Amino acid sequence: MIAIASLLWAFAGFAALAATMDRHEEQLGTAALAATQRHGWQAGGSALLLLSLLACLQRWNTSVGIAAWLGLLTLAAMAWGLVLSYAPERARRLALAAAALGTVAAALRY
Repeated sequence: MIAIASLLWAFAGFAALAATMDRHEEQLGTAALAATQRHGWQAGGSALLLLSLLACLQRWNTSVGIAAWLGLLTLAAMAWGLVLSYAPERARRLALAAAALGTVAAALRY
């Protein structure tokens, strides 16, 4: 379950980071963000990616955890790219759902 939580948190982290990029602000409706809000989104996205790493390190030893995390990052980035390409109008809702489901999946582990 922790690998699923890590994948979902990485997906949501990439979504938060993409929300601050000029390239994706029209797709995600974040064009009106102020500089301080952009920094908040960047910090939130980085925190979600770090949480994803910590989940992998909790599950496996350091070397396997980092390797698994990099693989999960690859899957999450590819999924986020597909969402932005084919369903940008649903991207924000999917990112929010991913963050929430990641938390539920992590809670189910205990």
